[in-house]
Amino acid sequence: MNNTKKYLIITAIIFCIIGIGFDIYDIVLWFLAEPAQRTVVFYLVYMFIEIACNIAVVVLLTLAIWKNGTLFRQRYGYYMTALVISIIINLLSVSTILLIITMFISDWVWVKPEKEEILPKDDSELTKQKKIENLRKELDEGKITQEQFQEELMKLL
Repeated sequence: MNNTKKYLIITAIIFCIIGIGFDIYDIVLWFLAEPAQRTVVFYLVYMFIEIACNIAVVVLLTLAIWKNGTLFRQRYGYYMTALVISIIINLLSVSTILLIITMFISDWVWVKPEKEEILPKDDSELTKQKKIENLRKELDEGKITQEQFQEELMKLL
């Protein structure tokens, strides 16, 4: 996971926590209001459901980026589950919009990496990497299909 995606997910977690705080504040105000001035009970129930869902989103996103995002591909299900819950509960929240943006920036790097990547010393590994990069470029440009890409990738590996 690149740093841009990681930082956007962390920002989404922060906005979820802020949303939980506002929901708790709304619940307290509901109980402090005079009974005649209270909104319907459904509003209160929805606030409790929203708090539970936002807590689930925070936990799932935290698990998705655990250990500096090194296991992000293996834990992609946590990320997608958090995204779906966030979309269902509140589509126009800042955290949901940030999570939707992170879906589309898989290879974009806007933030400088923390440390430079170390290239393998073995020439055969280096040529394999270059061939894989060339295959990805051809796939992105539409010169080869996904099936051809998978076949060539299996040959290289």
